[in-house]
Amino acid sequence: MTDRKAQKMEMRLATLNINGFGNLIRDHDENKWSTMYRMLREQRIGVLMMQETHLTEERRDTLHRIFSDKIKIFHTEHTSSPTTKEGVAFILNKNIISTKGATARTIVPGRAMQLTIEWRGGELRHLLCIYAPTSNGQAERKRFFEEVRNFYEEHADVPRPHLMAGDFNATESDLDRAPHKANRSDSSLEALDALKRSLNLMITDGWRETHPTKQDFTFFRKANGAAAMSRLDRIYVRRDVFAWMRNWEIKPIGVRTDHSLVTVCMTTPRAPEIGKGRPLFPLQLLSDKNLKKQMKERGVRAMRELDEIRKLGRSNELNPQRVLEGLKSDWMTAARQREKAMMPRLLSEIKCMERDLEALKDREGLSNANKLVDIEAATNQLRKLQEKRLKLQQISSRAKHKREGERPTKYWSRLHKDSKPRELIPALERPDVRDRAGERIYEEQADKMAEIARAHYDGVQRDDCPTIDVERRDQDISDVLEHVNVRLTEAQQEKLSAELTWEECECALMGAKNGTAPGLDGIQYEVWKRMHERFKEDKRHPDSVAVDVVGILREAYLDIQEHGVMDETSFTDGWMSPIYKEKGERTQIVNYRPITLLNTDYKVLTKALAIKL
Repeated sequence: MTDRKAQKMEMRLATLNINGFGNLIRDHDENKWSTMYRMLREQRIGVLMMQETHLTEERRDTLHRIFSDKIKIFHTEHTSSPTTKEGVAFILNKNIISTKGATARTIVPGRAMQLTIEWRGGELRHLLCIYAPTSNGQAERKRFFEEVRNFYEEHADVPRPHLMAGDFNATESDLDRAPHKANRSDSSLEALDALKRSLNLMITDGWRETHPTKQDFTFFRKANGAAAMSRLDRIYVRRDVFAWMRNWEIKPIGVRTDHSLVTVCMTTPRAPEIGKGRPLFPLQLLSDKNLKKQMKERGVRAMRELDEIRKLGRSNELNPQRVLEGLKSDWMTAARQREKAMMPRLLSEIKCMERDLEALKDREGLSNANKLVDIEAATNQLRKLQEKRLKLQQISSRAKHKREGERPTKYWSRLHKDSKPRELIPALERPDVRDRAGERIYEEQADKMAEIARAHYDGVQRDDCPTIDVERRDQDISDVLEHVNVRLTEAQQEKLSAELTWEECECALMGAKNGTAPGLDGIQYEVWKRMHERFKEDKRHPDSVAVDVVGILREAYLDIQEHGVMDETSFTDGWMSPIYKEKGERTQIVNYRPITLLNTDYKVLTKALAIKL
């Protein structure tokens, strides 16, 4: 069976010259690998192609052990001095892509390696990582490019790569170097072009093809007070692949190196449009004073609206169901606005610095020496901010691990199980529809696929009995009920017919399990519970106004029992997620079981009714 992670339709690739191995001492400034791993996770990079790694087999095994098998490393090292010279590597993020069946082949020891990984539909993708020579000049670089080209010509069994990336230690355009040097030539570029033609790659790299007039750089150096920068790190792809590559980016990162990261997303021709999903209430803000105040004020307003309904009577425009709907909506809006306003200061500084750096690069006169110094200084400052942020995240993660990593918590469970990527359904077979040749027809548009799923699961709920008149159906029901010997006592009937009490609603709420997924409204059980705890605390102080969220929920439930659910509210809306049954064709909706996520206020009502039963 094809690995699910190999079925992903989008994968982020990146290349980075790491400028040496550094060390593995905790919290040391030269520990590049811990910040690199954090960067992989944060930016969701599937494959990182690295140069100047100075890796050995022993170092690779140590890294595998440190990162608990969350990454897989393929590398090739310098033949005589692996810890001080050269080295290229592929870092595979197991949380993103499948490493099953992944293989690597050394093209030039310490300089070039090709990785083969599984891709969509059983296909393979071949990626070539390059680290071209620089110390011995153009002649050595030219010989290297010729050596790579000769390898592929002599080894017909080795497939040509879909993508070639790395540090080429040469620039191809005047735009790629500052300050510009007149009458500058590089004989190795002809050999590089010959290599690209031999591998059927585009002559122009993907970033330059996408940004033909823009200037940006991946390597920065300062000597004798003068700044020099160039775009040495590039990604080349085949013409047929380029159409499905997107989000070409160059960005400084928080790893100790003098190079920037170059990234791109590799997609497929049929990659679906993936939305942002439903918003979730940011539970970490439940203790924020500003948000607490806003939520309480909105709760007080909801209670006043209920008082008005009791005095003036219920209407379609104002009733407990609408009060509850408005309360949830306003709480979510306030929480999301507060979340944006509370952006960490460091992250805000990083975003501001990124904007300033981009504006500085876009100005005219980039050859001006003073301006180059400003760009170099801004880039270094941005790298330091990124590095500081990554280290703060490491400290936070370490503290969380110390607190929860040795107890049977959800954190511990996630830590010790394989991460599963989001499953995508690329296409669904249109039921009972065939083309002229009798072949199946498949639907690939997400909205129409959702309609196919909706129609199927609606049909499952219908019985296959022939249509009968209402009187006959009522008679059949009565006949069946006559054979039911167990009867409720009068006391039981009276109890079940009684209205839901405040205590029953509270019991249902407090008995609900935390950490479960909410419905479309994004409100978790923890939100209701925290507001109820504040209600009980406020009740102890006569001068404090208490917001009775259990009472608000109960009023809505009683209104539903008497008048039914209003169509204008989202109370009974559910978010259905089809889960593959691990058998049968993935294009047939019948091979998926539906899991429906319901709103927590709806589930509290069902729990309260279950308690009564």
